[in-house]
Amino acid sequence: MLLGALVFGGFAGLPLAQEDLPPQADGPAFLPWQEDVVPADGDSAGQSSRETPFDPARLALMPELRVGIVMDPAAGDFGRAAPFREVLEAGLRIPVLLIAYRNLSHLQRAVVSGEVHYAPLSASAYAAAQGECTCLEPLVAPRQDNGETGWYAIALARAGEGINRPADIAGRRIATGPREAVGSRLVQLAGLSAQGVDLEGKTAAASLVAHDDPLSAALALVRGDADVAFVWSSLQGAAEAGYSRGTLRDLIERGVDVSGLEIIWSSGLIAGAPHVVRRDVSQEIRSEITTIMTGQGSAQAASGTGFVAVGAEHYAPVLAAFPPDAGATRGRLRPLRGGD
Repeated sequence: MLLGALVFGGFAGLPLAQEDLPPQADGPAFLPWQEDVVPADGDSAGQSSRETPFDPARLALMPELRVGIVMDPAAGDFGRAAPFREVLEAGLRIPVLLIAYRNLSHLQRAVVSGEVHYAPLSASAYAAAQGECTCLEPLVAPRQDNGETGWYAIALARAGEGINRPADIAGRRIATGPREAVGSRLVQLAGLSAQGVDLEGKTAAASLVAHDDPLSAALALVRGDADVAFVWSSLQGAAEAGYSRGTLRDLIERGVDVSGLEIIWSSGLIAGAPHVVRRDVSQEIRSEITTIMTGQGSAQAASGTGFVAVGAEHYAPVLAAFPPDAGATRGRLRPLRGGD
C-alpha cells in the first residue's frame, strides 16, 4: 500500500544520518488532513470522523490526536491514508488529524517540537530526536513479510587471521559504510566503544575507511583491502545462504564466496522503523494506540503484515550512537535503500 511504502516500511532501507542536505524548497512543510476525502478504493463502509462516537472521557484527556506522516503535500493524496486514520479514530474515540510532511527531517522536527503527537520514524530519526528532547516513546514497529522484527549491525573478518573478538579489531584496517551510516558504521563504533574498543580516539591505531555502502565495505574485505568490515544482517534464516537479508546475503547473490568470513561482533537486535508518541500524551492514550496498532485492523489499513509492540530497549544500539551530549546536528536524516 502507498501509505506503507511511505511511512511504515521497517526494513526497505536502513537509515543514514546526514549533516548536509540540499536546502528545502520554500513553502509550508506540511498540509493538514482534508475532511472530505474518502479511501482511495471508494469504500465508504469505514466510519468517517463525523460518524465516530467520540468518548467524552477520552476527549477530556485529549481533544485530538495529531499524527504526522511523510507524504508529498503537493500530491494531496490523503485518500490512501484514510483507512489508517479511521482505524485510529475509531479505536481511540477522539478526533485524529493527519498532517503530511515533505520528508523525514521535517517530520522529525515536528514531533520534537510538539507540532504532532505521533509519528512513524526511522530508527535513527527516533534516536536522534530522543537525544535532543528525551520526549519520545516508541510504541510499535512493522513486521517483515516473513515475520522478522529487526536487524543487527555486525563486524566481519576473514577466518584464520587472528581477528576473533572485538579487542582484535584495534589497529586493523576497517571498511565501513558512509561516515554517517547507522547500520554500517555508527552503531558498531558506539557498541565497540562500550566494550572498551575505542576506534575514534586520538590514540586509536585503527584505520577507518568509509565506502559508498555496506556492500562496498564487504567487498573491500573480500579483496584483502581491509581486515574488518562493518555491515548489517538479519541473522535469521540459513547462515549458508547469508541469512534472510543483509550484506552477507547481498554478497552471495552476487556470486561472492563468503565461506571464509566470520562474524566477530554483533549488536543487539534493532527493531524496525518505530511509530513514536510524545510522552506528554496520556498513558491511557499511548496504551490504546499500541493495542490498536497491534490489532488486525491496523494491519489491513496500514502495513498488510501487521505491527509488534516495541520499547526503547529495542533500539538501544542505535540510541547509543546518538547520545544526548553528542553535540551533533539533529534532524538531518534521509532514508536509504539497499541495507543502510
